[in-house]
This record gives sequence, C-alpha cells and structure tokens, in this order.
Amino acid sequence: MKRSTALSTVFTTTAVALASAVLLAPSPAAAQDGCAQVEVQNVRPKQGLLMVSAFASTDTYRKKPLAQLRLEAGDSATMRFQVCGLGASTEVALTLFQDLDGDGRMGTNLVGIPSEPWGSSGTPGTFGPSWETGRVKLDGTVIVVRMSQ
Repeated sequence: MKRSTALSTVFTTTAVALASAVLLAPSPAAAQDGCAQVEVQNVRPKQGLLMVSAFASTDTYRKKPLAQLRLEAGDSATMRFQVCGLGASTEVALTLFQDLDGDGRMGTNLVGIPSEPWGSSGTPGTFGPSWETGRVKLDGTVIVVRMSQ
C-alpha cells in the first residue's frame, strides 16, 4: 500500500472520531515528541467507542493517566492512531476497552470479569494487566495491542 493511501485511510478512520485530540502522521521521532504510534487489533467495527488510557509509572497506573482518548470504532477491525501528551516518559502502559454500551465504563459481569472487549500494551498476565506486564518502551516502534473477544 502506498504511503499516501495508508495515511488517507488512517486519517479517515480516526479523524471522524477525534480530530482535535489526535494528530496523525507517522513520525520516526514520535517518542521524542511525547507521542506513541499505536495499532489496535480485533476491534469490533462500528460498535461504540475505543477508550484508551496511557500511564507513566506503577504509582499512577489506573489512577492518573498521562493521556486519554475516546475514538469511535471505525469500519475496520484494526485501528491506527497516535497517543500524545506523554511528555518525556521513556516507557508507558496502555489500557483499552471498547465501550459497546456507551456508559463510559468497562462493563463487567457479577464476578468482575470484563463483559466488553479490552486490551493492554505489553503482555497482559493471567489475571489481567498490571504496570509490570503492560509497560513498553517508547522507542519509536509501533505499540500493538490485541483486544480480547
């Protein structure tokens, strides 16, 4: 796929949902600019919002995000976008969920198991994501997250 065609697809998918919060343009220096390139796989197309939070340390994990995004699920099961506002962080942990019911919270069943698709950077552990399992280096490579079913 030509670069211009790929960029056009990314702009179309994301700009509709959150044009003012996410600036899209692949950049090898993205990590140095406080941004990270993210690819999310296994998104349910055209269903709800993709909720993204970025955390900088074990102390702030799931308490105080560096950045948050709400992106409308596009036409494809794969979404690509930038998360900016990461400052001078050298590593980050991303948590995501797809808000299918539009209530702004990750749905769970009676025992606390997620009922909406979720994902994390890194390699989520058996009991879900943590700072240790989710943190990834901000070295300019694309952070790939695969959403649960």
